[in-house]
Amino acid sequence: MRTLLVVLILCVQVASGQQLKETRTASLVDGDYSLEGTVYLELFDNNDLKLRFGSDYLTQSNVFDVHVFLSTTNNYQSPIDTSNMLLVSNIGTESGLNYSSGAMTFNLPSEVAINDYKYIVFVCVKYGQLHWGNGVFGEVTLSSTEFDENRDKLPVDIYPNPSKNGKIGILFKTPQQNLLIEVFDVKGQMLSSERVLWKQQHFLELKNSGMYFLRFTSYDTSLVRKIIRL
Repeated sequence: MRTLLVVLILCVQVASGQQLKETRTASLVDGDYSLEGTVYLELFDNNDLKLRFGSDYLTQSNVFDVHVFLSTTNNYQSPIDTSNMLLVSNIGTESGLNYSSGAMTFNLPSEVAINDYKYIVFVCVKYGQLHWGNGVFGEVTLSSTEFDENRDKLPVDIYPNPSKNGKIGILFKTPQQNLLIEVFDVKGQMLSSERVLWKQQHFLELKNSGMYFLRFTSYDTSLVRKIIRL
């Protein structure tokens, strides 16, 4: 069994100025042909959702009419029924196109959410819809990105970090108005959500040991900080 990669993005900012908010990751496995590498579902702060192939993506030299789908099921009996799958792209032509390796990125429709699909499936349509390979997406993880511009707009100190008893103090350099504070675990599951109307200092308690993420959202500014309870 191949281990699904859980990625916590520590410092990512794309050239367009988008900020990465959430990620799901899958390791590709062989089907009827050799296939390997890592793929990512990435949600950005402007709600753009992208499917990205990592630079470790590798398959056979000539890809013949292979379509990439997102799916909610993993029934790979040939011929594969793709009627309920989301077609992302055709990465090969009928004459064969060399997409044997390297990074690629595909934009997904605006109505698709990051948790809508569990599987990525590669289907060779030319030869009777063969199962080329697939991958299973893991749970959503949060970006712990802290950009300089956001630190300036939303300066915050968290103490103690790590915490021995789970009691956490949050101190803002200036009073914050209409601030949303959310607590997530490492799987991306929201544990609590609280809106602060006007406050410079706030306190919360973490019940169990482990790593957590605090997301602060104020108007158009969002900041994620990692905290640990020992």
